[in-house]
Amino acid sequence: MDAEKTSIRRKRWKILDLIRTTADYFGEKKIENPRLNAEQLLGYVLGLRRVDLYVAFDRPISAEELTVFRQLVKRRAAGEPLQYILGHTEFMGLPFKTHPAALIPRPETEILVEEVLKLKEHFSSPRVLMADIGTGSGCIAVSLAHYWTEARLIATDISSRALDLAKENAVQNKVEDRISFIEHDIFQEWQAPLPPEIDVLISNPPYISAAEFEELPQEIHDFEPRIALTDMGNGLRFYRRIFELFSRSGKPRVQYILLEMSGSQPQEIQQLATRMDLNSLSIIRDLNGIERVLKIKSN
Repeated sequence: MDAEKTSIRRKRWKILDLIRTTADYFGEKKIENPRLNAEQLLGYVLGLRRVDLYVAFDRPISAEELTVFRQLVKRRAAGEPLQYILGHTEFMGLPFKTHPAALIPRPETEILVEEVLKLKEHFSSPRVLMADIGTGSGCIAVSLAHYWTEARLIATDISSRALDLAKENAVQNKVEDRISFIEHDIFQEWQAPLPPEIDVLISNPPYISAAEFEELPQEIHDFEPRIALTDMGNGLRFYRRIFELFSRSGKPRVQYILLEMSGSQPQEIQQLATRMDLNSLSIIRDLNGIERVLKIKSN
């Protein structure tokens, strides 16, 4: 047995063999898209694109490369998200750095951004002011600044580390001059973060209830920031606070509010808005028919 283990360690691995073996291992560990995970991790170690891995399929792996790769495979097999291991992901066709201080940008949130971009035709001037509450990685604010070039944005978050990451993403995508980043707790007195009037308020708030949080997959529950996932209550606390602030007759005043919604409580969220006299509501569904985005036009 010892001789067999020594033989495995001394095996001269090539790219294709290593991808196949790692994909099989990830499959046994119930990792989704096991081959894609293997390809991306190996490409990261070797500095190659996925397509280049197959062009160089017969290339041998050095002992140093193999050591680094095995460390990353071990992390992924333990449930750590691929995006955190790689340190980057893509959102709205743009590159974003990732870090456990902020949620990993997800495709369903692109629906929220796309709906905001559709509002451009509703304004007489494209030079609008937007606010992204709970910006996290900055994926929403940065994407809007990139695709709506005349817009100016304010992005707030309670986490200074998340704001640092959002600033890095703004710089990476060359929109840092059009976004103001502000550390702020929405449940504190509303001081200064927003001017008296804004055009569009956007938020993807922590909408997972305490009960739902305990049922999340391991790689979300154990690795992504709890504060960005759940209010540790019924999942409605942040919606209630947003509606409370912006349904008042005072300030700040806003023309449109767009919020990503919990897939499990869309009706409860809409009822909250209605009780706060926010009645001009429309719902946008995702590709699975789930009510994903709530759009409110101020009366």
